[in-house]
Amino acid sequence: MKQIHLLIVFFSLLTLTGYGQSKKTKNADRLFDRFKYQEAIKAYKKLLKHDKRDATYIYKKLGDAYAEISQPEEAEKWYEKAIYDTNNEPIYYFKYAMTLRQNKKYDESVKWMRIYKQKSGMSDSRLQEFFKELDIVEKVKREGPKAQLFGLSLNSKFTEYGGTYYKDGQIVYTTNNIEAKGKRRSSYDNMPFTDLMTAVRENQNDFNKAQGFDPNINTDYHESSPTFNKDFTVMFFTRNNLSPHKKNKLRDYNLKIYRSFKQADGSWSKAEEVHFDSNDYDCAHPWLSPDEHTLYFASNMPGTYGKSDIYKVVVKDDWTLGEPVNLGNKINTEGTETFPFVDQYGNLFFSSDGHAGLGGLDIFVAFYIEGKFFMLKNMGLPYNSSKDDFAFIINKPHNEGFISSNRLGGQGSDDIYLFKTSEMIKPLIYFVGHTKDDNGYVVPNARVELYSDGKPVTKNLSFFDGRFSFLVDPEKNYEIRAYRKGYKDTIVKFDTYSLTNPKIEKDIILEQKQKIKVCVADYETKKALDSVQVKIYGHNGHDEKFVQYTKPNGCLDFEVPLDRRHKEVFYEFEFRKKDYLPKRYNYKQKLGRDTLNWIKPNKQRILMLKLKLNPIYFDLNKSDIRPDAAVELDKIVKLLKEHPEIKLSMESHTDSRNSKAYNQALSERRAKATMQYLIDHGIDPYRLKAKGFGESRPVNRCVDGVKCSEEEHQMNRRTEFVIISDEDDEKPQ
Repeated sequence: MKQIHLLIVFFSLLTLTGYGQSKKTKNADRLFDRFKYQEAIKAYKKLLKHDKRDATYIYKKLGDAYAEISQPEEAEKWYEKAIYDTNNEPIYYFKYAMTLRQNKKYDESVKWMRIYKQKSGMSDSRLQEFFKELDIVEKVKREGPKAQLFGLSLNSKFTEYGGTYYKDGQIVYTTNNIEAKGKRRSSYDNMPFTDLMTAVRENQNDFNKAQGFDPNINTDYHESSPTFNKDFTVMFFTRNNLSPHKKNKLRDYNLKIYRSFKQADGSWSKAEEVHFDSNDYDCAHPWLSPDEHTLYFASNMPGTYGKSDIYKVVVKDDWTLGEPVNLGNKINTEGTETFPFVDQYGNLFFSSDGHAGLGGLDIFVAFYIEGKFFMLKNMGLPYNSSKDDFAFIINKPHNEGFISSNRLGGQGSDDIYLFKTSEMIKPLIYFVGHTKDDNGYVVPNARVELYSDGKPVTKNLSFFDGRFSFLVDPEKNYEIRAYRKGYKDTIVKFDTYSLTNPKIEKDIILEQKQKIKVCVADYETKKALDSVQVKIYGHNGHDEKFVQYTKPNGCLDFEVPLDRRHKEVFYEFEFRKKDYLPKRYNYKQKLGRDTLNWIKPNKQRILMLKLKLNPIYFDLNKSDIRPDAAVELDKIVKLLKEHPEIKLSMESHTDSRNSKAYNQALSERRAKATMQYLIDHGIDPYRLKAKGFGESRPVNRCVDGVKCSEEEHQMNRRTEFVIISDEDDEKPQ
């Protein structure tokens, strides 16, 4: 991108010679400082042939010179020679990384960008952008091309860029080809200065028949990047200052924005500078908003974040301008932001090498919602390449527009491409939300992934306050998948059809989970027991959460929900296996106030006794111990006396007849009667628990509303015996 460099990387911020120079490099350095890069390259190479004592310094300067004339392959070669010097300024790691990116060596670029991050010790928004969008190349490839490109016949071996729609089907563009009026030569690359030219539509995909724009506008110096009002009676454009500034004799005169009016005879008036132009900084590439109330432009005036920033200024009714306002660090970086264009929706398109892209300048869009710009999107393929892509403009009604680029396959230094797209570039939808748990507490650092039609779009981490956001396309189906250690994976589906508001606000609710591992073994042999049925019950002991079975190793990994409405986690685990005495394990743990301190994984070893105990049964509406029940209870008395370490729970039930409240009270009476029998026969009450479950756990189909036989109802009027242990009773082995 040779000629265009003059207009987008402003000279006043280029690093002049000063580090490591010597008397021997003085002449080459002077050429470099005067921006005569081709001559400087020859001078530096000549020095290398005769004396290599200043080799590292010369390697850097050669890399810089080739980078300035947009020859990244050569720049990479010289930066590579210099980069291993331990005395390097950190910025050279960045320069090398960006040059590698222009040459599509993305993995190597990441490596050297990491080194720059380590060495620089400085806050650089470009670094944050770079590492935030490490997958930008793959992401752009996944999205695929969104338009067709057509190189125009007016392109030549010289520079052509910046097609702007004009009256009567014409376009106005910038060139320094043989027909241009600007016969002076730039000290930058010894190429002619640029002029404005017009071309007419030759066919659906091409423009040709170039001729010079108005002679009152074109001069012997640079003219470029025009913008017009709706009826083409007012124009703003870029031009060199026509007289050198006494303090700045080294450079081609600085860039300024000019204004001209259409006259009655059809010609354009003598152009005048806008009031904020200065001999101390550059202003260039103006663009008039569709409502004609705002002019956007690029500048390196005081207050600029980087090499050049995007500014805006109010346009008054008489076409005079207000005071420039910087668009801020959401748009602008320490690098170059330039060539602004605003569409009919107020969305800002611009080129940048400071935001994460494919290499060189990439075209970005900043969407305009609720009175401000937010969130950038790389325009992707084919608008962007690994080289410099800029001067984006779109004609919305026809879904076509222009970009300029020095990408491979062109005719010259910079070329103009007509693009056509079946996908109208619409304002994206702003989706914003927070990751929270099911009790409303913020869940920070959750992984939030966006999918469309089952395919990944992008991913993010929620911030410390749980906030996350995405830009999504209109008229599509989406789902968000959210993940966080200690929480259940969550999927939320939504669509962007028929929206009246370009903003969607929706929180993602993550159910907090407790990870638990249990292993079950035989009480006597300590061998693992597989296929043990494990039932999990909640706080009240009535609601069955789920049923699982142990694996061949006797273990089971699972997660259970955490309910922060309670001060502690409490779950009951019931273990059952044929020919073994059922066992119940009560798990509890207090919850702290800090929701970030989710409970650590827990591992328990449950020992089951191989012994079959039959339930005891009761008569209808009775809690008396029947003679047949006493026989079973005597067996239990013997068991408990032989195993003084065992604790036992009497768990009583009823059939479904009568009210739930009545049945609950009846089951509790049955449990107490069973427990009292054991106490009366010499068992310590400390080892016993009695619990009633009412009609909540039938062993058959006999629930409310189901007609059953008396024999079927009898099966539910029972007390079962379960070995119990609390968390402190058994330790992992």
